[in-house]
Amino acid sequence: MKTRQEKEQVKVMSGEKDWYRQAGRSPLAEPGFTPQLMARIEEAAAEGSPGIIGLRRRFSRMAAFGGLAAVLLLVTLIWPFGPGSGLDPAGRLAAVFKPGSGAAVVMPSASPSASPQGLGLYMISAEFELGGLKYYMPLPLDRNKSAAMAVETSAGIVWSPPPPMVDYLKSKYTHNTEPYTLYLTPKGHAELSADSAQRLYVFPLYAGGAQSYLSLGSLFGAGDYLLFSSSSYKIGENQKRSGAKLYVMDVRQAGEGKIPVPRELLTLDESYKVYKSFMALNSEKAELLVVYYTEDGRGGYTQHNKLYDIATGNAQVLSGEITTENVEVVSKIHYGELTVDSKDPATIVHYEVNGEQRSTEVDMKSGDQWFNDWWYEEYGEKIDASTVEN
Repeated sequence: MKTRQEKEQVKVMSGEKDWYRQAGRSPLAEPGFTPQLMARIEEAAAEGSPGIIGLRRRFSRMAAFGGLAAVLLLVTLIWPFGPGSGLDPAGRLAAVFKPGSGAAVVMPSASPSASPQGLGLYMISAEFELGGLKYYMPLPLDRNKSAAMAVETSAGIVWSPPPPMVDYLKSKYTHNTEPYTLYLTPKGHAELSADSAQRLYVFPLYAGGAQSYLSLGSLFGAGDYLLFSSSSYKIGENQKRSGAKLYVMDVRQAGEGKIPVPRELLTLDESYKVYKSFMALNSEKAELLVVYYTEDGRGGYTQHNKLYDIATGNAQVLSGEITTENVEVVSKIHYGELTVDSKDPATIVHYEVNGEQRSTEVDMKSGDQWFNDWWYEEYGEKIDASTVEN
């Protein structure tokens, strides 16, 4: 339910047109000032105020919950519908994830906090803190490091670097030129690079045709399992994501010399947009709670749920009451060598399974009402649904 507007897409240069590679260290060699940013500035200046108004409206919508700066850094795509659905995977603010749920906490930095060694003149670094340890991912200068992802699992750190993109000035034609890839690095090994990692899985580049591409959504670590979302888009259109699904991978197989094979857990459809629908991952119990709503015909909503066993894929419907509460959690944000604590709002869900009371954080707030409530609290006005672009 949250993303970047098409004109705010992650747009990356490649090939012989990489003129900034000829510019040395000043100014575009610095990670905080990139060709992507320059392109967005130039587009905004050329469009004038009418385009900017729409841009701000949808960009504000992306920033939906819990400390805008933290959210913009923590969130990556999973939701293929609604406002911003036509945007690239890295820029899509599709749902609100709890801090540390699998999105990269990445800040522009000339001196990465994990003290990466051997970064070349045209390299930048995406930084993470997982399990109390700092990691860095060296990337070419033309990559969008906010799209880098890494999560902790029992087998190690599973991570995915952003692939190269082309046609960054044509929002409907922006696409990756290489497939997304998952890697596994041992815990405590600070550098997340392909040279020192085990390749877990390579996704197909195309999704049913030469003009259709597969995009990787968010990663979630759940002990022995990795959860991730993926969807497809077609260039030349508005790039609204379709066919979004959530998959499970048993990462223990990597240590057994086997190739982990993703298994589909559920399909993400329009029903998860209604009211205050959400998903919550309980890593300790290896289960995923999905709560969604339907209109009751009287101006209200009826709550439904499914509790998925991640190991087997089996689902059950809980009969007890499911409640939520809002709390504050402390997360860390890194500005190079400086680390600061940030208090961010989070939502805890309480539910009962076979007489046992359980609680966990809500990982994805997919329902529209979550954003509507935030908007009203922030700006004191209600959103007219007819003005929201789908």
